Amino acid sequence: MPTIATPRDPHEVRGGFTRWLAAREGADVEITSFTTPLGGGMSSETFLVHASVGAARARLVLRLPPSGEGLFPSYDLAAQARVLEALHRSTEVPVPRVEAYEPDPAPLGAPFLVMQEVDGRVPTDRPSYLHGGWVHDASGAEQERLHRSFLATVATIHRVDWAGLALDDLARSGPGTALVREVAWWESYLGWAARNEPATATRDALAWCAAHRPATEAAPSLLWGDVRVPNVVFGADFEPRAVLDWEMATIGPAEVDLGWYLAIHRMSAARGDLPGFLERGQALDWYEASLGRELAHDDLHWYEVLGAARSAAIMVRMGNLLHDLGVVEDRSLVERNPCTALLDELLR
Repeated sequence: MPTIATPRDPHEVRGGFTRWLAAREGADVEITSFTTPLGGGMSSETFLVHASVGAARARLVLRLPPSGEGLFPSYDLAAQARVLEALHRSTEVPVPRVEAYEPDPAPLGAPFLVMQEVDGRVPTDRPSYLHGGWVHDASGAEQERLHRSFLATVATIHRVDWAGLALDDLARSGPGTALVREVAWWESYLGWAARNEPATATRDALAWCAAHRPATEAAPSLLWGDVRVPNVVFGADFEPRAVLDWEMATIGPAEVDLGWYLAIHRMSAARGDLPGFLERGQALDWYEASLGRELAHDDLHWYEVLGAARSAAIMVRMGNLLHDLGVVEDRSLVERNPCTALLDELLR
């Protein structure tokens, strides 16, 4: 299932993109391959495009917002393009090169983003890379190399001079500190996602976050937003080649990203972690050393609860969309799902 929303007709997208690319390049274009990546994300719609452009060959990734309703109220591909361009131009963070951002919806029915396709492998999401696929089948030493390089790359993102890259507008709007605004944003998101459903566990968790917010917070960092191993392209050396999926990027304490990662990985590893992956304490020590500052260790539980609550809020939206599409018979995911089970564990 490449996207939660109703997918576009790939033949129409292919034809429109061929015409757009030919006009942009001023050359004859032949699309030799136009596919959806296996295990692709469940939000934006993505196509892998291999083409002959005149005498040259191109391997591209085409990304569009969902057709119809999606997981988020809006999709700012222009902001994603600016983040990728800034990181590619001025930092050591490995990201795909942006080939074009097209704001005009006329060619494909919506604005779209075109990036280079990066050579490498992406850990499987369905099934989880922890339970099958090339990461699961790698040696313990290779798994450890992947885990350490992943965490070091996350720390590299958090060390970026985001203000110097003019990424200030990624910050949540509104009064208060970054954490005040972050919790308020997700409370607002949940109100939109839940429609008329109570979503009690998720609402209670966000209320707990608002009431128990850390007394101090670290200087803000660029936040990736969706810190997960399957959102990275890795090379044959098990080192990151490209960090993907920046639609949740914002500005705030690095611990926000870390809490999301800890919560997601905890759920994924419920049936067992990889033998080569660092244990939690080792992972935190390695990330902290890579970050270059002391973590707010006493507050990490709060950040993990926030990460689980954010994930639960997205599950609320997903539950409603899956019901709308007829994939599930009821809206039970709105109230109970793996994220709310983790919240029960964290807040008991």
